[in-house]
Amino acid sequence: MSQPRRGLLVGIDEAGRGPIIGPMVIAGVAIEPKAAKELAELGVRDSKDLTPSQRRELFHEIMRLVKHAVIVKVPPALIDAVNLNKLEIETIAYIVQRVKSLYGEPEAVYMDAVGPAKKMAAGVKRLTGLRGAVVAEPKADTRYIPVSAASIIAKVVRDEEIEKLRKAYGVRGSGYPTDPGTLEWIREAYRRSPDTPPWFVRRSWLTLKRIAPRWYRAKNTESKPKNPRQRTLLDFLPGSRGHVNGKR
Repeated sequence: MSQPRRGLLVGIDEAGRGPIIGPMVIAGVAIEPKAAKELAELGVRDSKDLTPSQRRELFHEIMRLVKHAVIVKVPPALIDAVNLNKLEIETIAYIVQRVKSLYGEPEAVYMDAVGPAKKMAAGVKRLTGLRGAVVAEPKADTRYIPVSAASIIAKVVRDEEIEKLRKAYGVRGSGYPTDPGTLEWIREAYRRSPDTPPWFVRRSWLTLKRIAPRWYRAKNTESKPKNPRQRTLLDFLPGSRGHVNGKR
């Protein structure tokens, strides 16, 4: 039976949960208390409180100091097919299992809560079999350095993914459905190709129903989908079509 790794802390956070364009990025770091203190001294904090250049600079320091990092890029096709809260819990559990398989059980796992915090923590515990502390709290990225570090990694990687889409497809704006630049780009792309939505657009977002109706596809909310081979997170991870980067 795996024993807790004394002092090893895991922090997990996401970037890109709400956008209509691009992947959701979920990052996890495993870090020792000494390194966490050093990161705090370097200015690691919630990614939203940092400029893009500060995030990029800290990204490299974080990757240098953490014991292990896992980055999962969840593609739009999967986001459109699975309940988002369920998908996030499964991804967090996957990240924790990666750490656990390399170093044994961490002393504690911290995550930024989306939805009911207790349900989120219980779901991760159930899927991973962890016996130690699993803490899910709103705004955990402002309270726990491991989560702050994960938030910076997730944000930097998400921004890189959007920049790739800008260069390859001319996407404009931040990718959020409230961004006028993004909405105008979708309208233009829809006029050019009303029957072929780009692979990186989340088709289940209600915004499309209004501005690009042929691209819109409602998410299947049935508890028992008719398709017995409905895709899950595992279809997009190592062994199938992986979108994971790790550092050991």
